[in-house]
Amino acid sequence: MANGKFVWTPRGGAQQSYTFPDNFSFGYEAPRQEAGDIGRAIDGTLRSYSRDLKQRWALPFNYIYAAQKEQFWAIKQAQAEIDFYEDGAGDKTCTALWTNDFNFVLVAPGLWSGTIELEEV
Repeated sequence: MANGKFVWTPRGGAQQSYTFPDNFSFGYEAPRQEAGDIGRAIDGTLRSYSRDLKQRWALPFNYIYAAQKEQFWAIKQAQAEIDFYEDGAGDKTCTALWTNDFNFVLVAPGLWSGTIELEEV
C-alpha cells in the first residue's frame, strides 16, 4: 500500500495535494460514531434525531522530519476540508476536517511526533 495523501483547497487558492513521505503508524483508529441527537423533553419522553454515522480517524505520525511537520502545519493553518486517501494511490477514503490541535513535538534531534485527528464531514 502506498503512503496516505491529503488533498485540500485553501481559501482563495488552488487545490493542493500532499503525499506523506513518512506514513502514519498502522495502529490508527477509524471508528464510526453516532452523530445523532438524543435527549429528553420536559415531560420525560425520549426524543431522538437520527443521522448517519461519521468516521473519525486518529493518524499517529512518529519520528517524522521537520519538512513534513511544516507541511502539516501549513495544512492545519489552511482550515479547509481535507480529502483523505488512506492509500495515496487508491480511492478517496473520506472528506474530513482536522479536529485536534496541532500537537507535533520534538522527540529527538530533527524528528517530530504527533497525531492528526480527522472527522468526516
